[in-house]
Amino acid sequence: MNDFFDFLVQNKAEAPEVIFLMLFSCGIALFHTVIFAGLFDLKFPGWLFFVFDPLFVGVSYLADDHYPLAVVLLLFISVFIFAFIGMIYTGIRGRKEDRLEREKFNRQHNIPKTTFGQKVLGLLILVSIGGTFYYLAISENLKLLFLIIPGFLIIKNIFFPSTKSKFFRMQAVLPTSKIGSAAMGLVEVEGDLEQIEPIISPYFKKPCIGYSYKIEKESPPDDDGKTSYSTIFSEVKTGKFKIKDETGSVVVHGEGLEYFFDRIDNQFGGKTRYTETYLHDNDYMFLIGYAGSDKGNVMIQKGNEDSIFGIAEPRSISFRNKFKPLLDSFLITIFFISLILIYIILN
Repeated sequence: MNDFFDFLVQNKAEAPEVIFLMLFSCGIALFHTVIFAGLFDLKFPGWLFFVFDPLFVGVSYLADDHYPLAVVLLLFISVFIFAFIGMIYTGIRGRKEDRLEREKFNRQHNIPKTTFGQKVLGLLILVSIGGTFYYLAISENLKLLFLIIPGFLIIKNIFFPSTKSKFFRMQAVLPTSKIGSAAMGLVEVEGDLEQIEPIISPYFKKPCIGYSYKIEKESPPDDDGKTSYSTIFSEVKTGKFKIKDETGSVVVHGEGLEYFFDRIDNQFGGKTRYTETYLHDNDYMFLIGYAGSDKGNVMIQKGNEDSIFGIAEPRSISFRNKFKPLLDSFLITIFFISLILIYIILN
């Protein structure tokens, strides 16, 4: 290091060379200005570095005419050092701002924080998946993934179905009851909705029986320039209403009601997109819920925590009932063909 420093200061700088070095340092000052104003987000006069850097070179010449070249090199190296530190600082500041913005968003929409137990469980799952891949890799048995992944998907669909899957499975086995003669317990009815307690949607301020509200963030474009949206918040809220057919009507307590249709009634946004779907007065709907007694009057509501309580459009139910058997047959055929191919690959 001393040899390098001795090399830099071994030659004297003449006055014309110092002037050139001072002008050259103005170019370095431009980078300093961009780095400290952009990456560090500091507020200072725009001329500061254009005065400081040349002045630093000039003062070094007055102190010792061997120093100006070393000072210019030091200023040049400092550009890369400060740029590297600035990128780290910007990353840390950006993550902090994102965290604060996310916490503000969660407080605004009453989203609970991720508990310590949930974080530990997520970490254990990631470690287990990584450990499985590592073990299969070192034991040269990665081909077993052809059996593990389909098996995992089958177990998940059989033993841990989504609420949507449960709804449509229940719809396939439950008979549709006339509202005027519906029995107590889990029932399946369809008819026109009648508003009792209107509620106001959160973004578009529309009065309705109930709403499904979703906020989405735009993802960066992929290699083809296409963008997609990921949901960062969703909410479903439904008031009290009636459903009626030609035999009568029944009150529905809408708390906990899930929407199993994909209609979009209102949407707005760019980078952040807001979408609302409503239940309107006179909407013709299909509903599954628990029929019970409320002071001698029949009502439909959500039963226990795991019971089905959902609503869908009858035409989508009819379409699904018509084509679902064909799709199931196709998927079963593909599944057995895949098993045969996997057996051939493994052997």
